[in-house]
Amino acid sequence: MFTTADVCVVGSGSGGKMLAQQLARAGRRVVLVERGLVGGFCPYLACVPSKSLLLSAAAGLSWPAARAVRDEATGGRDDSAAAAELAADGVVLVRGTARVEGRGVLVEGEGGPQEVRAGTVVLATGSTPVRPDLPVDLPTWTSEEALAADELPAHLAVVGGGAVACELAQAFAGLGSRVTVLVRGEHLLSREPAWVGDRLAEVLRADGVDVRTSASLEVLADLDVDRVLLATGRAPATAGLGLDEGWLTDAGAVRTDARCRVVDASGAVVEGFSAVGDVTGISPYTHTANHQARTVVSELLGRGRDADYRAIPRAVYTHPPVFCTGDTTGGDGVRRAWFDVTEVERANLLALSAPREQRRTLTGGVELFARDGVLVGAACLGPEADSWGAELSLAVRARLDVDLLAHHVRAFPTWSEAVYPALEELRG
Repeated sequence: MFTTADVCVVGSGSGGKMLAQQLARAGRRVVLVERGLVGGFCPYLACVPSKSLLLSAAAGLSWPAARAVRDEATGGRDDSAAAAELAADGVVLVRGTARVEGRGVLVEGEGGPQEVRAGTVVLATGSTPVRPDLPVDLPTWTSEEALAADELPAHLAVVGGGAVACELAQAFAGLGSRVTVLVRGEHLLSREPAWVGDRLAEVLRADGVDVRTSASLEVLADLDVDRVLLATGRAPATAGLGLDEGWLTDAGAVRTDARCRVVDASGAVVEGFSAVGDVTGISPYTHTANHQARTVVSELLGRGRDADYRAIPRAVYTHPPVFCTGDTTGGDGVRRAWFDVTEVERANLLALSAPREQRRTLTGGVELFARDGVLVGAACLGPEADSWGAELSLAVRARLDVDLLAHHVRAFPTWSEAVYPALEELRG
């Protein structure tokens, strides 16, 4: 049995689902292949439940109450509504495991093998968690397993220092677990400026989390833990797809060009194939996958535009949140300036308005990076940074100059005023 289509999308995560629906609405015949939940991990086992648990912990909810909120937020991990959305837009959903065969896809599902012949195949298979070997035999969770769990560990060890590790450490600690974080490097969030990770570690410690940097996994033998959460990264999900090895990087990601078309090792475009999301290994965020999906839709509808990754937001939804964007590595010709977010009037008002027994020490900062008078990066930590930092992401994307940003009018009293002193320093 075979089906013909204009486009066959393999994987229904945020990027794949959006792409399929937009193309179907534009009149293309689209087949979407999914072996798991329609919608991917984000709404059921990643972004949505993690933010739900963080908010519940901040609100002081009990574990049973937080778990109930999480299950309601994720729809009980029932994907029937998402599948109905696809059908309403005219997308044909085929459930099964896909393998690339020539210019088409062979799907193995409950109804037997089915071939999908398409003019374009879009790979959107996402990523899978990396599972490091542990020196001791302990029960483990991946982040997906932790976010679907019914139990609350008495003592949870978190291995890793990235966004997922930080978010889940704070969430489980706030919901009643004793939490120990083991970080191989010297700082949390090692890809961001050191002060960001160091201040976030202070926040977590204030919440009762035992953060250990430069830590060896050997210490697990001395910790009386019930469960180990493995949060050491993810790898592109390309195994079993039958892809040509020349299409893959050394890390196993699908090679793509600026239009998200698959390319081989020489950089030549592989006709009829595109890729979006984590499988490209470019930027492991839902919003990146959506940006790539829009890029592919534009390409396939003849409008054509390049994906632009210069200002992809890198947010961590702890309390307070982290928001980074652009190039924060510094380097030749880059000027940098920092300001303490807690010195703005909004911080004073927040501290004074909170009930005395609920007051906690505020912490935060904003660091701006400029080259030749143009903003190229920003790192923010502080209350609502995931919202007010968006201005800086747009500034990096639009290549706005520091002088213009310094004279831009921001409302008083807001957190965004913290960028003024840093901008003035960059102006010299």
